[in-house]
Amino acid sequence: MILLILLLVNLITGHDLNSNDYSTPQVSYDPLDLTWIQDWAAIGDSYTAGIGSGDLWSEREADYKCSRYDLSYPALLKHAFGPQVRYFDYKACSGDRTADIYQQAKRLYSMQDLVVLTAGGNDLCLADIIKTCIFLPFQGEQKCQEVIDQAQHNIDTILKPNVREILDTLLTKMNYNGIIVYVLYGQFFNTENDDCTDNQDWAFPRLDPINPLPLTRERREKFNQLVVNINNAIKDVIHEMRPHEDGRPYIRTAEWDAFMKDGLHGQYCVPWSSGLYPDPKQPYLHFFKPDTTISGHHELRKRGFVNSTALPDDALSTLYNSTLYHSPNPSAAALHDLNPRDPAPPGCPGDSGVSLGVGLPDRWGKYFHPNEMGHRTIASFVLDAVITERSVILGKSNPTCQRHRDEFRCWQKDGRKDYANADLLYRNYKTYCAEVKQPKNQKNWKDERWFNDNTPDTHYFSITLSNDATHYDQAHCMESFERIITSCDGNNPENPMNWKFGGRWTRGSYTYELNIQNSFKRPWPPTKEVGGSCDGGYRVLFSRFNMRGRGWSTWDFGQETLKPAIQKCLGPGGLTAFEFQYLDEPDADGNEWKAKFRTPIAFGPRCFKNNKVAFAAGGFTNGCSGSG
Repeated sequence: MILLILLLVNLITGHDLNSNDYSTPQVSYDPLDLTWIQDWAAIGDSYTAGIGSGDLWSEREADYKCSRYDLSYPALLKHAFGPQVRYFDYKACSGDRTADIYQQAKRLYSMQDLVVLTAGGNDLCLADIIKTCIFLPFQGEQKCQEVIDQAQHNIDTILKPNVREILDTLLTKMNYNGIIVYVLYGQFFNTENDDCTDNQDWAFPRLDPINPLPLTRERREKFNQLVVNINNAIKDVIHEMRPHEDGRPYIRTAEWDAFMKDGLHGQYCVPWSSGLYPDPKQPYLHFFKPDTTISGHHELRKRGFVNSTALPDDALSTLYNSTLYHSPNPSAAALHDLNPRDPAPPGCPGDSGVSLGVGLPDRWGKYFHPNEMGHRTIASFVLDAVITERSVILGKSNPTCQRHRDEFRCWQKDGRKDYANADLLYRNYKTYCAEVKQPKNQKNWKDERWFNDNTPDTHYFSITLSNDATHYDQAHCMESFERIITSCDGNNPENPMNWKFGGRWTRGSYTYELNIQNSFKRPWPPTKEVGGSCDGGYRVLFSRFNMRGRGWSTWDFGQETLKPAIQKCLGPGGLTAFEFQYLDEPDADGNEWKAKFRTPIAFGPRCFKNNKVAFAAGGFTNGCSGSG
């Protein structure tokens, strides 16, 4: 599946996908030639409006009210399509339900070459689910289940006919070979473990001493299932209208969910997430979110946002039954109009609620919507759908399959047991990408470089070009290896030291590979905490020390970690006869190396018995026996 390749050619390298002279457009039989797109439109809800991604699309009141933003996936596509486009009609509006999007479709001009859309998410009572089950989950399990049941009821009863009405209307607006791309929705939550339940706080504001519903795995699974169900309902309608891939009408889906959650780990609540936003531990998160660390709500508490002990029962009831997103500010306009519309209104529980009216921050409107990274992924999948459908229309082979097949693999999923230090890999990939030497006028070349030979952390980076590719891009290299390192880490709580396993990412004609090939057998399962041992003794004129370690000093023969720490503690000239050796296989305690050295007499308690040296080198030895 293509990911960013074609789009980023335009957005990052500055190379246009279309190199034609746009003053006189001509029919092209190359599926990659996008000059056939002269008039196109984007309709739908907040996913297509792009709330929060970048800046407002314009200063116009309509863009302000609908929360259209300039880093949305339609904005990225507009840039990619190039200047041959005569007219782009951006009608998507945050908060619109299928009935409203039907009206958007009716207002489009005829003879559209391309229409992209999202529709249906707001029919699931999204605002009420977020309010009742996540941000203000104080009414109990029953109220949360009611809104979830209502969402499923709407999927079962009104969604399919409403989606069919939208698509039937769009077909009357399309050019003969026009293409419709329906963007599906992404599942919000990872459900691997309970870290998000136990270690993050999603309730805003905290109504102490009332305990909110925890964001359990079971509840996250219910939310995800709603997304799966709405996507399946949309695909059912499209299949009914187009039962065969090679026939009209030309409607295709952009399904980005699986790659987002399995390839980039872009959901909320992945086991290694910190709860911060942005999250340094999860650079590929695809949705906006608040700071859900336990201490992340202090700002609201300090402001006296609300205090449950000061609210009478009727006021508390009003708070519970209010609609979270009713607010006059642009960000909170994500679901600005929740009133039911004809035909077939969703009838969400919060539709009759009143405004919360207590100064919600602007940033709330964008939560549970794709962020800039999410829109880049969506845009790439839309572009792939467009090119794929264009190939069908022209009767050509799909070039995205032939020339731009993407594959991402992590070696630990293949059963490999080699791993390396994360900080070391992050340092070395930057060095490697900066020093790759591109051969002149050579196609399909390969570059490979090894780091930290003859250590437990031995590894190499490689780049392989294919399909007659010649050009090397350092930024592309760094982006690729950063993702390989970040993603291939075991993905479970059994890896608290964040060991990295390496992997391979094929991005079109470029294959990036990180292989950990330990020169020495390492502990398995991987070491979960640094450790070691130390013993010392007097030798008349000097002290002799023996030290062993695991999980630290595993890549430098002690030269950058252990030895400097000893010298700093002892002072100039204090360290002599330093010997360091990696073990062919771990000893009975799992230690990976041993070191011997001498020091002046009486330095044992000061430097080794109290772990001062071990701590300075990033390790631990639990003291040092026989050192005074």
